[in-house]
Amino acid sequence: MTIEFHTAFGKVSEKLIKDIRNEILKLSHINKDISRAEVMLKYEQALISAENKICEIKLTVFGDDLHARARTENFDSASREAIKELARIVKQQVKKLKEPPDQLTSSVKV
Repeated sequence: MTIEFHTAFGKVSEKLIKDIRNEILKLSHINKDISRAEVMLKYEQALISAENKICEIKLTVFGDDLHARARTENFDSASREAIKELARIVKQQVKKLKEPPDQLTSSVKV
């Protein structure tokens, strides 16, 4: 699995990168089809100046892209919120894949 980090402002603490990477790897254990993750950390001018740190995470699952975005006062809490949302989405997707189809169809005539 490939994990890419993008920032518009330069260096990010190694602890933050390590924490995000570990959480994304936990998600990849839930769904083995996750092949890539992109983490974007950026500032944005907002009406509330305290909530201008944004963490966007995009997971590439075979055939789908899953996105989560969070805006808070620091990157640590923004990344935790985005990962929490992605975990919910991934678990929901895995549950949906394990369910039997609504209707069984066959092309064989009896």
